[in-house]
Amino acid sequence: MVQSENTDIAAVLREATDLEHHGHIDEAIAGYERALELAERPEVMVHLGNLYSCTGQLQQAIRVFGRVVELLPGFPGGHYGLGLNYYRSARVPEAIAQFREVIELDPRWVTARYWLGLAYLHRGQVEDAMQAWRQLLEIAPDFTVGWYHLGLAAAQQGDHDQTLAAFARVLERNPRSCVAHYHSGIAWFRKGNLDSAIDEFQKVLEINPNDQRAKDNLRSLEDMRLRFS
Repeated sequence: MVQSENTDIAAVLREATDLEHHGHIDEAIAGYERALELAERPEVMVHLGNLYSCTGQLQQAIRVFGRVVELLPGFPGGHYGLGLNYYRSARVPEAIAQFREVIELDPRWVTARYWLGLAYLHRGQVEDAMQAWRQLLEIAPDFTVGWYHLGLAAAQQGDHDQTLAAFARVLERNPRSCVAHYHSGIAWFRKGNLDSAIDEFQKVLEINPNDQRAKDNLRSLEDMRLRFS
């Protein structure tokens, strides 16, 4: 009986996988659901949850990943999938709880810390977001997107030194980042270094001559430098 059931599941999964590979996603989803009616296999549930998520069926994804967490509470991937779909559904406090659970189970799960920072930022908890990204960057110092968001949050908080340090790391990997040059220019200006600020705005305009904010700031700073020279 068990062998027959396993054979049935294998056949259903083969059919669902074949449908998925040929782009018939709705039919594949139905096939994976049939397989789960025969046996709740967590690996199939995770795959199904990801398919629901990728097709924008977030409530179904939450249902499936929620079941994964019920069956395997110590599996960080289940909490991660649940957290992502909570976040995409604007259920941010629940997303934060799931990302924190992932980190508790696997402290080196970098993207969980990244999304945790975004979730905190969404709630206006900027300091908590910055702390999440700092911890991420201690683990993965080459995670450029983490430096980028840390720089933006630092700029929002008026932490000019942190802004400059974070965007310097971004510019090491992407010297043509207008955002990094622009916010570095603002930070240098607020620290009283007109020459460095002017240099950053000039770099913005070398990359994008139509950046009106950089044009306006550059003009104002050049006038200011002339008045005080």
